[in-house]
Amino acid sequence: MDKRSDSIAWRTMIGYGVGDFGLNIYWNSLSLILMFWYADVVGLPPAIAGVIYFVGLLWDAISDPIVAYFAERTRTKYGTYRPYILFGSGLLGLVFAMLFWIPPFKGSLLIASLLITHILFRTCYTFVAVPYSALSSRLSFDSRNRTVISGVRMFCAFSGMLAVSLLWFPLVRYFNNGEETEPNGFLLAATFGSIIATSMLLICFFNTKERRPPGKDQLPTKKLLDFITSTISNKALMLMLLAICFQSAGGASYLIPLTFFIEINQSTFASKEAILTVSAIAMLAGVPVWTIAISKFGKKIAWLAATSVVTLSGISLAFIQLPLIHRIPPEIIGLGFGSSAFGVLVWSFIPDTVEYGQWTSGVRNEAAVFGSVTLVQKISSGMTGLFVGMMLSYLGYDAHLETQSTPVVQGIRLFISLLPGLLLFISTIVIFIMPLNRRRHANIINELSKSRQYDG
Repeated sequence: MDKRSDSIAWRTMIGYGVGDFGLNIYWNSLSLILMFWYADVVGLPPAIAGVIYFVGLLWDAISDPIVAYFAERTRTKYGTYRPYILFGSGLLGLVFAMLFWIPPFKGSLLIASLLITHILFRTCYTFVAVPYSALSSRLSFDSRNRTVISGVRMFCAFSGMLAVSLLWFPLVRYFNNGEETEPNGFLLAATFGSIIATSMLLICFFNTKERRPPGKDQLPTKKLLDFITSTISNKALMLMLLAICFQSAGGASYLIPLTFFIEINQSTFASKEAILTVSAIAMLAGVPVWTIAISKFGKKIAWLAATSVVTLSGISLAFIQLPLIHRIPPEIIGLGFGSSAFGVLVWSFIPDTVEYGQWTSGVRNEAAVFGSVTLVQKISSGMTGLFVGMMLSYLGYDAHLETQSTPVVQGIRLFISLLPGLLLFISTIVIFIMPLNRRRHANIINELSKSRQYDG
């Protein structure tokens, strides 16, 4: 394939990336805030909060391959995937605001209504997020370009996390005269976030264009069973999904309990927004560093390096506890910096598995690949959220207490310190088994391009 024909404009890369800024306002609000909202503001027991979080993400995961199946069959003047961004972003923003509204019910009826709203949001999120992710496989077919696209995307994604970390609790206090746990402030903060997120997704739609994929023209598989079978037969994808399962659980085991970790140390730590912001800035600063490292040393070596950074930072937080810097644990910087690599790595690896599957089976199922990835990510994160809720209840976490017991403090610190590194270490082993690298992917693209020429 002619490299010049596969060049990609910065306007397109930035336009695509800002879409993930919007999606990550939603994703990180749920990762960082939702469990805290359910437990400390609504007043649900942590175990019940964990169940709602898990069930919502489980439904989200189940709906991913269904949305992927239909998205791949969409043919409009706007393309295959872009229409979902255009027509789904507004409804997604509206339902997001509803997540942070407490219905006028009590007991089981309140829990049921919160669960229904969560499921509704997850459904809307899937209809936008799965096609958005699949769109990246149509922007470029060069592995290096995809690393840069992924880097730009992750820079925007972590900028979305930074916005949530920096602004959420100040907005809540602003709207509630300094109060941090009043429901009205959360609703108004969510409404503000949904307006910004919707605007970013529309910018993405107007600044991207889908390209014709390499290889012979083909219609998507008609049967859902064939759709699933062609995905399972993709060895590179299956190993990647296994790695993502452990990687996503590792990331969630850091992010979901982070707000609780700050809360139980409020007497010695800085404010929530200060520590969340430092973590987000570390992630944001890590993106260009990891993007360069991936381009120079390869994806597998970068995966190992990032795992090492997270693991060592966690061990230090668990057993050494370096002196606080302006009341902020310095290990938070290492955890955030190391974690940022995996967004770039996952979303630069995944498009390559599309062509690997096309090369081995003759079937190109972009949406199936990306749908399976988000399915695994969400199930893994949902299980982690459920586990966090059960862990908090087991330890005896009580949102009404100003000072938590010693077992609660120590348990949460060990959880957030050691589990991420352990799970990432397992994912690293899987990554090194995967039969795909930059050189092999380039050869696959050349073979697919030749098959189009011979066909045509």
